[in-house]
Amino acid sequence: MKALKKIVSLLLAAATVTALSSCQSKTKNENASNGGGNDQKQITLSFSNDYTAQNRASDENSKLFYEMLDEFKKDNPNVKFDISEISQDNYSTKIQAQNTASDLPDLFFLKGSWVKSFVKTDSLAPLTNALNQSGIKDKYRTGIFSPVTVSGNIYAMPIQYSVSSMVFYNSNMWKSIGFDKFPDNWNDILSAPEKFKAKGIKTTIALGNKDKWPYESTILSCLGDRFTGSEWTNNIIERNGKSKFTDSSFVKALEFSQKLAKFNLFNPDYNSITDDQATTYYCQGNAASTIDGMWDVSYININATDEVKKATKIALLPAVEGGKGKADSTSGGAGWFIAANSKLKGEKLNAAEKFIMYVTGEKYSKDLAEKYGLVGSVNVGKADTSKFSNVTQEYVNLVNSGIALTPIYDIQMNSNVIDVLNTGLQGLLNGSQTPSNLAQLLQNVQEKAKSSD
Repeated sequence: MKALKKIVSLLLAAATVTALSSCQSKTKNENASNGGGNDQKQITLSFSNDYTAQNRASDENSKLFYEMLDEFKKDNPNVKFDISEISQDNYSTKIQAQNTASDLPDLFFLKGSWVKSFVKTDSLAPLTNALNQSGIKDKYRTGIFSPVTVSGNIYAMPIQYSVSSMVFYNSNMWKSIGFDKFPDNWNDILSAPEKFKAKGIKTTIALGNKDKWPYESTILSCLGDRFTGSEWTNNIIERNGKSKFTDSSFVKALEFSQKLAKFNLFNPDYNSITDDQATTYYCQGNAASTIDGMWDVSYININATDEVKKATKIALLPAVEGGKGKADSTSGGAGWFIAANSKLKGEKLNAAEKFIMYVTGEKYSKDLAEKYGLVGSVNVGKADTSKFSNVTQEYVNLVNSGIALTPIYDIQMNSNVIDVLNTGLQGLLNGSQTPSNLAQLLQNVQEKAKSSD
């Protein structure tokens, strides 16, 4: 009898241990699936961007983005990132090639002009629901999602709010040739090179167009609008056939661009140096001005001599005679976005959406304003900029002055059109390409893009 009781007792004990073990295992698994405890499922997201270490050293947007990435990793230890940093001049080529090959990373930076083609290849995960659930959709700046909205779906979130065309000018240099501020008419600007030359100043406007995009994005996007007006640009973006690149207003913009080069407004090596190198000319006091985007605010703050920083002011390009565009406007909006691969599912997609909303949300714009005095894509009200440099204050005051923003060409126009335009502008400026011929080339590509819509 004792033997029988002992056997029964042992069997009951074994059953109890098994039940407890099963219960503990179940609890552990439930905690993991619910995101609790220290046993969350590990998720790795591949992520390609052009915020290189060199870029982060002089650009506060990219610096803050990586700061927030580190914060996200700390708060979400189960999410790892396999990051590929690619220089901007190589990034566009690589990411578009990866799209063609259906080999995109999980997360990647996206240009507005690529969106339609990426949607057409079913490469992008819609972020509409994630945005709607964020609770801050209405706080984003007006029109900021236009480049990434297709058939009612939003496919990416803005990583910056960019004004792409501003004149950064050395007020002391311009005063030395008789101007208390940057001229408000083109005749005075075109006469400036000879006056500066007499003062020993070789360059009126520093330009670095080696990578092809700078003249188009930072000058023509605004200058073109001065001639054509924004209705023309929006028709080109929509490819509705109501506007053409061969329209006289746009051809005049190309003719005027060529005129600027012929009047020696730019440094002679403008087609062989980069945008950063051109800004460096300005920062070192070797140019009276440069025309560039909001990224130059950070670059000048970090790299300019104290003398240049103190003398730097910001202006807009003047109106043109007979032009349809407004003089109190400039090109701008959301420059670049972050998107998720449509192949992501389940927990990986949830982690990707959580990360995207974190690094592009209200905290990002608030920190950008408080830490650096810059303007983000979410409207967080006016920040106290008194502790920041005069260059930063000039920029914030300009943005808050009520200027209208017109589309940036390479953010919203068809990418094939932009490729032809950017290459063509190099030839246009050096005289090897005619305005009418370039306009026709662009229209041919535009019509081909329309037929494939």
